[in-house]
Amino acid sequence: MKVPQFTIYAKSAGVEISSYEKRQEGKPHEGRISFRFFKMESKAQQIRFVAEPWECFDLFRRINKVYRDGGKETLTHKFESKDGEIVTKLTVEKYDRNNKAGYALIIQRGDDSINVSATEAHFLYAGEFLRHLSLTQAWVEEKEANTQK
Repeated sequence: MKVPQFTIYAKSAGVEISSYEKRQEGKPHEGRISFRFFKMESKAQQIRFVAEPWECFDLFRRINKVYRDGGKETLTHKFESKDGEIVTKLTVEKYDRNNKAGYALIIQRGDDSINVSATEAHFLYAGEFLRHLSLTQAWVEEKEANTQK
């Protein structure tokens, strides 16, 4: 089986963007997009961020806005767990620090943060890839009709 996937590797971290299937018992399966942020250290924590197709189209727009105008844009997810509210922020930015300019995708959940720098081409391709996945992952599985006679 072929799975659409794009990975950006930076010096010590990376992000893998791929199609994902949301499965909940008693509900039809739905298309989603998964971001897996990771550090390249052994046993380092990974952070997964799962987005709805429309959110990925919005990220495509935000990536292009940041590319054009600079600055940063953030998509925030909040949900309740048994341990309380969990907030995850996915930020796309154009930076200019210490005589270095570039682009980055950053994930932050609680005190954990992973920053993945990207070339201009990787940054723009990630946006285009998200636009593509926003359409191909916009699906809901239909329940099969009962065909008893």
